Amino acid sequence: MQTTPTTPSANRFLIDQDGDDNSVGSVPIVTPFRIGRREGFDLCLASPNVSGLHAEILEEDGKLWLYDLNSTNGTFVNDERVDIKSLLKDSDTVVFGNRTFRVILADAETSTGRHPMATVPNPVATDSTETPKEKFQRLLDSGAVPFFQPIYKISSEPKRLIGYEVLGRSRIFGLNTPGQMFAAALPLEMESDLSRVLRQRGIAAAQNKLPDDLKLFVNTHPAELECSVLGKSLHELRKSYPDRPIVLELSEASLNSPETFSELRSMLRNLDIGLALHDFSAGKIHLAELNEIAPDIVKFDSALIHQVNKASLKLQRLIRAMVKMVKELGITPMAEYIESADEHKTLTQMGFDYAQGFHYGHPIDITTETAETIKRKSEPISAVVSTSQIEIDKSKSNKRPADLMKELEKEEETSSEEASKLAASRAGESRASSGVPRESDWLIQQRENYYTIQLMMSPSKESAEDFIAKQSLAGEYALYHKEGKSSIWFVVLHGVFENREIAKPRAEEFKRCGISPLIRRLSAVQNEIRKRMKEESKNFG
Repeated sequence: MQTTPTTPSANRFLIDQDGDDNSVGSVPIVTPFRIGRREGFDLCLASPNVSGLHAEILEEDGKLWLYDLNSTNGTFVNDERVDIKSLLKDSDTVVFGNRTFRVILADAETSTGRHPMATVPNPVATDSTETPKEKFQRLLDSGAVPFFQPIYKISSEPKRLIGYEVLGRSRIFGLNTPGQMFAAALPLEMESDLSRVLRQRGIAAAQNKLPDDLKLFVNTHPAELECSVLGKSLHELRKSYPDRPIVLELSEASLNSPETFSELRSMLRNLDIGLALHDFSAGKIHLAELNEIAPDIVKFDSALIHQVNKASLKLQRLIRAMVKMVKELGITPMAEYIESADEHKTLTQMGFDYAQGFHYGHPIDITTETAETIKRKSEPISAVVSTSQIEIDKSKSNKRPADLMKELEKEEETSSEEASKLAASRAGESRASSGVPRESDWLIQQRENYYTIQLMMSPSKESAEDFIAKQSLAGEYALYHKEGKSSIWFVVLHGVFENREIAKPRAEEFKRCGISPLIRRLSAVQNEIRKRMKEESKNFG
């Protein structure tokens, strides 16, 4: 089976069917095509029901296949959950978490003889004779648009807006996302030009709309990291905007040359430009090397802190220790992709100073907004829902990082046993207060055309049972386990409903409790259970 990349001219689209303020309209499918919540993907969906990396579309032997990438809330094609992959056909309905799209493929036509895509307006008309270089030059000249995502200081109460990260967007059809823009820049060897334009245009827009004291976090592409290129751009920025607080973001994976980085760090200090290291813990830079690199801010990798309020006790203690050490080196710890009040509260208890994510505000196109609207859209969500039980160990507050690491190593030997005892205790309390949840056999007996509400997934049975125990809404809860790509997942369900309409009001109640529910057909759940039972039978044999 051959996987083939498509070109940006391929007449294949996903059309957003939700029609709300977060609608992305129509998006061309250029494989490989990635879908998720994180910035930079071909389809970035601002929804807590969508996983960071949710799904992917690939072309194989001339056909489009949709792969679910072990997403939390699932990928569905025509109301059927995608187990591993599903063939896409024209007019298919696809759901990522809770976002619905229609598939439009080039060779299909409607009964009226007119392709459905003809009714979708093109954001910017494209001349069919335009070359890729001409189109990219149009992007540099006027098409690239800066968006701004708010960043808050959360270590003080009330939390305070301290700045924005400048994100790249475009109004040119087919070059909407950073991934699409830089993919177009690559064959032209113009990645550094695009990176520079996005940075300059963002700071220029901020001068007209944002208060002078707010920090602007700007990004750079690895192609710019030759100081002669990046240095000239930064010197021009500082000359044009002498008083604007600026922080340059680098990925730790891009710091390949100690000599080059040393020159860059010295230049940033001379220009009074801060340095933020993002994706911290994802690459080769670790705590022992931070003292030499001396960034002003480290952004902890999202894979480390995603749903940190639900993480294991062992992982929570490790993150807390890392935050403590970072702060003792004089570096400000920051968290990204924060989406709930529970995550926010856990992070403040762990000692994080800065944070950003949909919980604090979505990216804003400030060029089209008034100052009052920008202020309103930058205000964080005020919901206060917390189930976190993290507490800072004050007895260690004055200890040095080396001493703390030694203590952590000793505690590692007993932490797993302690966590198991705690989980077992909580599970016992759960059964005493809420009863034992229904299991797989009960789910298999239900009518397959009925529906249920999925509330959460966890790699730990104890944490799933603990979650059930904390629910205040009356009704039947069920717990089953299924095979993931690399581990077993325990899934919590609520209720059995004759149709979706009956299930929706109860799902809304869970939303008001700070939970992200997903309405599912029982047939899909039963298929997962039967698949797991079949695998267990094979292993037993």
